[in-house]
Amino acid sequence: MKSSLQNPTALLPERLAHPDAGLTASERTLAGALERDYPHALLESATALAARTGTSASTVVRLFAKLGYGSYAEAQREARAEMTALLQTAGQRAPVTIGTRRSLQQCVDDALLHDQHNITATHDGLDMAAFEAMATLLAQDTGRVFVLAQINSAPVAAWLTLHLNMCRPGVQELGVGAVAATDQLLWVQPGDLLLAFSIRRYASGPVKVAERFRAAGGRVLAITDSTSAPLAMLADHRLLVRTSNASPFNSYTAAFFLCNALVSAVAQLRHEAVSEALAQRDRLWQDVEAHLLADAGPGCRPGRP
Repeated sequence: MKSSLQNPTALLPERLAHPDAGLTASERTLAGALERDYPHALLESATALAARTGTSASTVVRLFAKLGYGSYAEAQREARAEMTALLQTAGQRAPVTIGTRRSLQQCVDDALLHDQHNITATHDGLDMAAFEAMATLLAQDTGRVFVLAQINSAPVAAWLTLHLNMCRPGVQELGVGAVAATDQLLWVQPGDLLLAFSIRRYASGPVKVAERFRAAGGRVLAITDSTSAPLAMLADHRLLVRTSNASPFNSYTAAFFLCNALVSAVAQLRHEAVSEALAQRDRLWQDVEAHLLADAGPGCRPGRP
């Protein structure tokens, strides 16, 4: 078992179970109260927590230092992340994340710490077998890849579609463009892939699309925030992403990280084909895009994206 200092991503309950240093009587009293009421106890100030547990603010500071936290505020950020992970909507998360007074500098620091934790937790919890299976399927030439996301996940899906399209043919966003999603589903065939995002709160649309793919002999890949997500239960392979945030809204930084890793893996598996495709793209840019921009007028200078 790693100690809390050896494992800085460990949550408070684990750190309390395996402290790095012996605790005083007052610190053990405080630790017991935290174990009984985590994460709610950390939503109040250190002074309020000390008063409620019959200890002192200095005891609070010493305990969290012994547990490997840089500050009490760092532990509070962790607690807010755990609380918001249990809440479905931005409205439910708002009192937890913005119900206390924070400076704008704290908003910046909180966002950084949450995203660092999201990426680390996503990386450390990665199912490498599922990742390799997904990358291998996406790297195949056969079949088409349909990328599906709704509302908040749409920017990540658009980025993934754009870059997968540079790595292999037959990649498109499902429902984007003139042809409606329902019409695109008419022609799903065995060998086609659905890569769908599903982040709470879960919509029924991706589940219905996944059911259609499976019925037609296609395969389903999921990127979601929980193994209990309805889409995850229909997926041939799934990857989990952490989305906690210092605001009421989910953070998609770790989702971009995961998609970046998938694109990198697909490009590696298809390295020769990708090199050729990108060289061809450069030629197309010179032949098509630069002229389109030139025709648009002197205010539009051609350049590569």
